[in-house]
Amino acid sequence: MTFVDVSSAYTRPARTLAAYHKVYAEQLQKTPKLRAVADVQFGPDPREWNLWTGYEAVFNRSFGHLPAWVWCTYNANGTPDPIIEGVWQTHPEVVDRNAWTTSGLYEDPDHLLRRITPPPEDLHPLQSIPAGRDAEQLRERLAPELIAAGLGEAKTLDALLAATEIATNAIQHGAGIEDIRIGRAHGRIACEITDRGPGFDDPAAGYLAPRDGIGSGLWIARQLIWQLEFFRSSRGFTARIWL
Repeated sequence: MTFVDVSSAYTRPARTLAAYHKVYAEQLQKTPKLRAVADVQFGPDPREWNLWTGYEAVFNRSFGHLPAWVWCTYNANGTPDPIIEGVWQTHPEVVDRNAWTTSGLYEDPDHLLRRITPPPEDLHPLQSIPAGRDAEQLRERLAPELIAAGLGEAKTLDALLAATEIATNAIQHGAGIEDIRIGRAHGRIACEITDRGPGFDDPAAGYLAPRDGIGSGLWIARQLIWQLEFFRSSRGFTARIWL
């Protein structure tokens, strides 16, 4: 039996999924099947509840191919109604009044993620900086901007690594970088990398652990930053990094 400290695992969805991936990878080398009990942490801030409902949906895509089952526990008497509604929408089966019940509210994970993800906001305070020819030049030009914006050394290194992974995707699959914008918004530092390609439409991009057909770049990026958005605009296809 293995225990994982929820206070360290439930910091943000990408890191929680990575924690589960680590446990699964270790335990499935020792046993052909795995069962887990999870004490899911939504937190007190209602503005983050949809983020964690999205996590519950992504979980199904992340690990549905593995011989593993998870029982997510909730105190229905003390949990706000919007969270409980999300439980029914993200779990195909639930235990209700001591009996297994098929959830009639269950939604396809991708459909739910698209529904609860708010449309991207146009961040006017962001300023463009030269992108350079490659990922190395991008890092050289982005680093002083991050430091000037007040990001500490350790977080700057994390941000540069995440930006490198995203920029590499933009160069290899997006016909090159069109623009880079950076600035402060809503109390955080935001950095946008816009490419010239058509982009993609996968609401779980970067949440799924690397395997055949799924690369590691966006997975790495999500571990290192606060949040990652993808959207199309008049400027092109944009990855917005929140730090």
